[in-house]
Amino acid sequence: MKFRTVSIALATLTLASPAAALSCLPHDLARTYQRIHAAPESYIAVYGTLDFDASQLPEVDMANQQATPPETRIPARFSGEALGQIGFTRPFAGPVTLRALCFGPWCAQPPAGGNVLAFVQQGEDGYSLTVDPCGGDAFFAPAPELLDKVHRCFTGDACQPENPLQE
Repeated sequence: MKFRTVSIALATLTLASPAAALSCLPHDLARTYQRIHAAPESYIAVYGTLDFDASQLPEVDMANQQATPPETRIPARFSGEALGQIGFTRPFAGPVTLRALCFGPWCAQPPAGGNVLAFVQQGEDGYSLTVDPCGGDAFFAPAPELLDKVHRCFTGDACQPENPLQE
């Protein structure tokens, strides 16, 4: 009898607790490209390596979530190529500010040092890359098909999101 009472009490507590989960659309290259292409800011599609100190990424204190900053800027360095008419052939290397965003208790956690296909924003202060818990403007460890797809988008070929019902 005690087991049943404890089980019912635990089930009631579980159901009464607010369920909090971040709901993101699938990170889609075509959707990201279309958003970037329509933006008033200037962006460059790049492919290569993004190096930064991952220990500077924001960490959420679950007991004090409101203290989590909505944005953390981290100095980074990109080394690779920029996209042009014939593909990723133009050298692109230099400093980039990584903007790691948090949506409440969910924060971007990009890997440092691996391959990335990214849309870096060109501003007065140089280049920046925005990542968020749903992906943002970067695709880490991209499959070769993504590189082909962004090139097709760039040259005006078909550039449709994988699931148009989610737009």
